[in-house]
Amino acid sequence: MFELDVATRHIKSRRRQTLFSIIAVSLAVGIIIIFMSMMSGYTSILIDSTIENQAHITVMPKEGEDYIHLYHGLMDHIYDLEGVEAVSPYFQGEAALQHKHNAEGVLLYGINPEDENRVVNREKYILAGEFTSLENPGSRIILGFKLAKNLDVEMGDTVSARIPGAEPTDFTITGIFQTGTPVDETMAFVNLERLQDLYGSGDVITGMGIKISDPYASEELANGIDRETDYDAISWMEQNAEILTLLESSESMVYIFYIIIFGISGFGVANVLIMIVMEKVGEIGMLMAMGTSRRSIMLIFLLEAGILGLAGVIIGCILGYAASLAIASITIPIPPEMYWGMDHLPVVIEFKNFITASIFAMVINIIAGVFPARRASKMDPVEAIYSV
Repeated sequence: MFELDVATRHIKSRRRQTLFSIIAVSLAVGIIIIFMSMMSGYTSILIDSTIENQAHITVMPKEGEDYIHLYHGLMDHIYDLEGVEAVSPYFQGEAALQHKHNAEGVLLYGINPEDENRVVNREKYILAGEFTSLENPGSRIILGFKLAKNLDVEMGDTVSARIPGAEPTDFTITGIFQTGTPVDETMAFVNLERLQDLYGSGDVITGMGIKISDPYASEELANGIDRETDYDAISWMEQNAEILTLLESSESMVYIFYIIIFGISGFGVANVLIMIVMEKVGEIGMLMAMGTSRRSIMLIFLLEAGILGLAGVIIGCILGYAASLAIASITIPIPPEMYWGMDHLPVVIEFKNFITASIFAMVINIIAGVFPARRASKMDPVEAIYSV
């Protein structure tokens, strides 16, 4: 191909500038791939942590009611729905826990440990004791790590639960959990029947959690439960709408950052092409005088931009992949309570990140080559020859 041969010869004629342009594109692509891999890791860990730490769907009482009555029949109905794997009824209420001179306001969460573990794997986050210690309706309690620290208690200690309108009740600590989320400081688990007795509510619940086979189908199933039962069914997506919106906004801002980086590398490519046009004025004039069309002249310089961009993309992908692997292999401790349970820098290498970065780079480089290409194609052949 005539245009490709000329484009290759032009690039080789300015080896140093060509090398710097390729390095600029390579660094841009590599940096973007690293940022994309870290963003993918952060998003993945945040969403996985959100899904793992709560029910996929939460069913609340009907409007104007405080409790779900006759909930056993509702549980049977939900179990029959397609995709439902587990259901866990719960009773929750506010209380104050006291140990010696320390007191903390908490959310007491009455559950059946076997059902709760099937919906949310609470056992996974137990630091001490066993979650199944709540199976019997005795006065046993499991506290979050930060809550236990604030109360200055350990396994086997006794805390007093104070609920408005009821006598203080002592509970023995049989477990401590840590999720790395705010619930470690605000939540405590007790047996469902024991908490119902403590509140004198009878056999009612304040809600139930549901686990389904496909978490991303929770919105549709929640809407179906809402329509069929008149109970307020909320998906994890709706409960965490602010987090999901924040992630979408962050991705939009990051793409602006990507465009700026690629734009900078694109200026390097444009600079090389402009220099080539200025140096090859006479050659361009001779080619046009010999019958080379303006379209071919323009194509020559667009091919040069494409070659520089492609070389940079290939090297950048290799650099980005190697750097991402290196970062992923380095464990940098991060306090889990600060960043949603993350204890290291998250890096997830995805093929789509390489494709996105490559397309971005090639598009920017082709755009960068348009101006010098148009400038070369619009030259007057006679003036170009005599200007040398």
